[in-house]
Amino acid sequence: MAFDLTVTSLLGPLLVGGCVRVVGLTESADVVEALSGEWGCTFLKVTPSHLGLLGDLARGRQLSGDVVVGGEALSGEVVRRWREVNPAARVVNEYGPTEATVGCVMYSIRPGDDFSAAGVPIGGPIANTQVFVLDAGLRPVPVGVAGELYVAGAGLARGYVGRPGLTGERFVACPFGGVGARMYRTGDVARWSAGGRLEYLGRVDEQVKIRGFRIEPGEVEAVLAAHPQVAQTAVVAREDVPGDKRLVAYVVGDAAPAGLREYVGERLPQYMVPSAVVTLDALPLTVNGKLDRKALPAPEYASGGGRSAMSVQEEILCQAFAQVLGLEEVGVEDDFFALGGHSLLATRLVSRVRAVLGVEVALRTLFEASTPARLAARLGQAEGARPALVAGERPERVPLSYAQRRLWFISQLEGPSSTYNQPVVLRLTGALNRQALEDALRDVVGRHEVLRTVFAVADGEPYQRILPVDETGFALTVTDVEPENLDEVVTEAAGYAFDLSSEIPLRAWLFATGPDEHVLVVAVHHIASDGWSSAPLERDLTSAYAARCAGRAPEWGRLPVQYADYALWQREMLGSEEDPESVLSRQVG
Repeated sequence: MAFDLTVTSLLGPLLVGGCVRVVGLTESADVVEALSGEWGCTFLKVTPSHLGLLGDLARGRQLSGDVVVGGEALSGEVVRRWREVNPAARVVNEYGPTEATVGCVMYSIRPGDDFSAAGVPIGGPIANTQVFVLDAGLRPVPVGVAGELYVAGAGLARGYVGRPGLTGERFVACPFGGVGARMYRTGDVARWSAGGRLEYLGRVDEQVKIRGFRIEPGEVEAVLAAHPQVAQTAVVAREDVPGDKRLVAYVVGDAAPAGLREYVGERLPQYMVPSAVVTLDALPLTVNGKLDRKALPAPEYASGGGRSAMSVQEEILCQAFAQVLGLEEVGVEDDFFALGGHSLLATRLVSRVRAVLGVEVALRTLFEASTPARLAARLGQAEGARPALVAGERPERVPLSYAQRRLWFISQLEGPSSTYNQPVVLRLTGALNRQALEDALRDVVGRHEVLRTVFAVADGEPYQRILPVDETGFALTVTDVEPENLDEVVTEAAGYAFDLSSEIPLRAWLFATGPDEHVLVVAVHHIASDGWSSAPLERDLTSAYAARCAGRAPEWGRLPVQYADYALWQREMLGSEEDPESVLSRQVG
């Protein structure tokens, strides 16, 4: 949590009663498991670099939740890759500096929008905010012409504490406001599109953002220039592979590239260490004597040298390194980070090692043993990969998952309550087959065991008691309602108080306000559903209703696992808290 994006991520949901889950990756935890796991995700705030990584790691799975992206320029390719794993997502491209309370300009891409442009617009200002694209004389530039972006409005800061000179330079008088109005000079270059949307083009001062971190190349250049064997240097951000921006240093001198990376790493944060150092005889210049950035050569990440692999593990790790880094081959003594690896790629490599070798390698271990040879030597200390989730033999009493147990405890403390209801309200217009709808709902309850589970208690311990469909007592409640009373009855239905010990955690009501006008309310308790559950619920209900309208039962296969299987798998994987060597005890520790 190193930049302003995280402040709004943490405080925004908490201020409106939401829940924030902080997912740590220091021990190779799989963030995709967290996003698609039992607690679900309704809102995700990330940088484009992280969004692209998550999209790659989650291939073959379905994620849920809307996404706000900020901190870097967002490309259409990243949006396309994310839509492959989360087709229903609304992606919001957010722009804003800390000086303007972070988010001040937004552009929303909704499900179904076909957006394939190279760069996604940042959109337009939020309420009580004004933005201007101006030239050097603070005059508005025409549509399509690049200029510097200025921000004004209620969210603007007063200045920098204890730095009046910098405050006067960046917070300037606004010629478009009233007396005393100010605006902030962002240093970003933008332009208005013909459709009235802002497009981000880059930085005035060549400041760059890589994986969400704001980096001044000059700061890195100053460190390199202090090395006694460096005569000249230039540091730029390159994107030789689309979506993978890296910091590259060009130096004139006799210093070894590997030694220079180590030299910088001792003096600057890891995210400011160049992915590659390229040695040149001279820096290329333009006819005006300025650095010719276009003439700087792409770095070559030399790999594949040294001895051959001496074990199957080393050979497999060399292949995994090469695949993640996008190289043809990697030698056993090649360093992952010297070849252009960084923290995001390290997470991907850990996931790849888990898949091909069946072991859990901590992210920390990769930083300590960053060559295939050294990492192979550490595999003997690694834990086996977590067991696959499969249906197995069940005990007479199936325990609750930890998430269910938490909600069960709250229900015991609070009594029957609607606090943890997850209601879905749909307005249905047109001809409706009420019997088919009721049968379809019953089909869905039959398909998913968790929707027909009551939570009984034996010897003081709760357990899952899964009821046959014909013992659930489920029925669709149909009521004729006057339109003016609709809000009241919908609110009452959505606030139904479940008794988890004796009734299934799903209820449904159909309110008819006219021959072809209905409102369907489905309330599900959180002990059986989360944000991720809405997509499969909608999909199965739609499929079942279509089948019932056609006079047949839905033709879907048996689910390979049910939630009860997950609860048992979770207990087996985590182990007992009494066992000091269990995963649970170590994670708690």
